[in-house]
Amino acid sequence: MRLRAFLTGASGFIGRRLAGLLLQHGWEVRALVPVSEPSRGQLDPQILRVEGDITDASTMRGAMNDCDALFHLAALVSPWVSDPREFFRVNVGGTETVIEESLRAGVRRFVFTSSLSGIGVRPGAVMREDSPPGKAFGAYEESKADAERVVTRAFKDRGLPAVIVIPSIVIGPGDTRNTGRFLLDFVQGKFPGTFAERSVLPVVGLDDVARGHLLAFERGRVGERYVISAENVTWGELLRIASQVSGVPLPARHIGSRALWLASRTGEALARVTRAPPRMPAWLADFMVAGASMDNAKSILELGMTYAPIRESIRAAVEWFREEGLLSGERATPSAMPSGAIENQPSSLGPFEPEEKQSPPDTADPNRRAPRRGAPP
Repeated sequence: MRLRAFLTGASGFIGRRLAGLLLQHGWEVRALVPVSEPSRGQLDPQILRVEGDITDASTMRGAMNDCDALFHLAALVSPWVSDPREFFRVNVGGTETVIEESLRAGVRRFVFTSSLSGIGVRPGAVMREDSPPGKAFGAYEESKADAERVVTRAFKDRGLPAVIVIPSIVIGPGDTRNTGRFLLDFVQGKFPGTFAERSVLPVVGLDDVARGHLLAFERGRVGERYVISAENVTWGELLRIASQVSGVPLPARHIGSRALWLASRTGEALARVTRAPPRMPAWLADFMVAGASMDNAKSILELGMTYAPIRESIRAAVEWFREEGLLSGERATPSAMPSGAIENQPSSLGPFEPEEKQSPPDTADPNRRAPRRGAPP
C-alpha cells in the first residue's frame, strides 16, 4: 500500500525537491498550493494539488485525511517586509493552523521544517539540538523560532507526533531569492567586494535536505529535533569555490565589517521611507559577520544521514543558473522561486558602494568544527 504525504510549501525550493523524492520512493503526494502562486507547471502532474492557505483552516479541511505524513515547509520567507508582523501571522499562525488540521486528521507523523534560529546563535559555540537558546537574527528568524516552539508545545501538551528538521544554509539548483541570490550575484559579477570572509557558516546541499526530511519520517524519534548540515565553512572559502566552479574571479576589494554595518543601516533607513527592500538588511549583515557553526552528529547517528561535499551543490547551482540563461544578462523571474518556499537563510545582496579604505579581515571563529559526513552510502 502506498504511503500518503501532505506537503505545505511543495512549490518552494526545498518542497519541490522533497515532493520529487517522495514520488521516486512510491509515495502518493498531496500539496497545498496558494491560489496566487504560478506553480501549476512546476509541480509534477502526479501530485494532487490542493489550493489553499496555511492561515485558513477551511482550505485544508479534509485534505490530510488518510495521510501517513505531513511535511510542513511553507512559510513567509523574505529578507525584509515592510510589516514584520506578517512573518508571525504566516509562520506562527500558519503553523498553529496546520497543527490543528493534522491532529484533526490523525496524521501519523508531523515533520516540521525549522531553521537554525530554532536553536539560535551563541558566539563561539557549535549549535546542537540540545544547545541552550541563542540569538535569532531578524523578524523572520524570530518567527521561525516561535513556530518551532508552537510545534514542541503541541507535542508535549497534545501528543502531536512531531519530528523537527533543522536545516542549515541550503545551497542548490532552483534558488534565486535566498542563498542562491548571493551566489547568483557573485557569478553575474555584481559583488562590489568580498566581506566577512572569515566568518564560518553552516551549509548543506539541497538533495541532502530533502533526504533528511524523508529519513526524519522513517527513522526520527517523535519529539526530537535533527540538525541537517553538511559542513562548517568560511564565507570566504564558499566564495572561492564559487569562483573556481564558475570561472568568475574574486573581487579585489574587501569590505570591512564597519562598512557593511553602515551600508546595512543606511539601507534600512531608506527602506522605511521608500518601502522598498534594502539591498542588505541590517539583521543579515549582523548574521554574516557573526557566523555560526552546527553539529550534524545526531542526524548521522540516528537518521543514517550522509552528506555530499558542498562544492558539488555549488557546482549544481551554477550549472542551473547557466541552463536558465541567468549568466548571460537575463534576470530571474518570480516564478523561479515561489514565495511559499522554505527554508534556508533568506538573503538579498545587490551592489552597494563600500568604503574605499581597505579594512582588516574579520576575525575567524576559533571554535570551528570539522564536518562529519557520515558513513558511505
